[in-house]
Amino acid sequence: MKTTIRDLLPEELSDEGAYHLINFFMNLALELESYYFAQIRRYVNNDMMNRSDSFQNEPDDKLPF
Repeated sequence: MKTTIRDLLPEELSDEGAYHLINFFMNLALELESYYFAQIRRYVNNDMMNRSDSFQNEPDDKLPF
């Protein structure tokens, strides 16, 4: 049996508990994004450059837009 994220969440949680849990994870995500911003930006830029190179060789009907 595969464990999903829902399996890890508490079944019963008060309204206040839900608020604090979500607030914690949202702040964690913001801190991680801020801390690793340069690396994320570099990865996204490299990925976009690689994709644009591959799109140049594709016929127009294969382009995603």
